Amino acid sequence: MAVYVKETVRELVRKAVEAYMSEQTEDTITPAQIKKPLITLLLSYQSTDPNNILKAVTEIKSSFQVRIVASKEWEELLEGEEGILSLDSADYQELQSLWTSTDLLILPVASFQLVSKLALMLDDDKVTKTAIQFQLLGKPVVIANNEVELGVYQQILATHSVQEKLQGYMRTTQKDQVKWVPLNKLVRTAKEQHQLYKDKHPLVLSKHIERASRENVKVVRVPKNSKISPVAKDMAREMKIQISKE
Repeated sequence: MAVYVKETVRELVRKAVEAYMSEQTEDTITPAQIKKPLITLLLSYQSTDPNNILKAVTEIKSSFQVRIVASKEWEELLEGEEGILSLDSADYQELQSLWTSTDLLILPVASFQLVSKLALMLDDDKVTKTAIQFQLLGKPVVIANNEVELGVYQQILATHSVQEKLQGYMRTTQKDQVKWVPLNKLVRTAKEQHQLYKDKHPLVLSKHIERASRENVKVVRVPKNSKISPVAKDMAREMKIQISKE
C-alpha cells in the first residue's frame, strides 16, 4: 500500500509541475517571439482604391515579416513606413537579394500589362522580372485581381476576342501557379501558399548534377527537405560536387 501511495503522489507531483511549466511558457511567449515568414510585397501599379490597398498592407504586415518594394507614388502614400526599397532606384543585386532571401511574393495591385507579361514570360521591367524570378525559384506568387477583373459594363461592351485574350492569359499564369485572388482573400491565400511551399520536397536528379558540373558549380544548395536520388548522390560524389541542404 505504501508503495502505491508513493507512486500516486509522485505522479500527481509530476503532472502539477508539467502544468505549471506549461502555463509559464504560454505566459512568457509573446506574438513578437513567434517567427513570421519573410516575404516580399511589391507595390507598383496604380489603384482605383489606394486606401483599401494600404489597409491590406497593414493586414499583411500583421501576418508576415515584410520587405516592401514600392514605386515613388506608393512610397509617398506609405509615408512614415521604414525600410522601403525604392523600385525606381533598386539595382539588380538588391532585387536578387529579395528573390533569394524571401519565401513568397505578394502584389496587392495588378494591371493588364502584368497579366500579359507574366503569361508570355516577358521580364523587361523590374516588376515582371521579380515575379518571374520567384516563379523560377519555385516560390509562390499571390496577386490581387481587383484591378484586372472585368466589370459588368466591360463584360457587356468588350469584344469577345478581348475577353477571351484576357481569360487565356489568366489561365496561363494560373497553370504557372500564380494565384489571383480578391484583395480581401490575399492574406489567407498567401498563408496557404506559403505552407504548401514549405511542405514541398524538391527532387535532385542526376541531370541536375550534370548541369552543375557543366556550369562548374561545386556546391549545389537546395532546401533542407529536398530529396536526392541515389544516382544523383553517386554522381555528385564522383564529380566532387557537394549537395548542401539549407
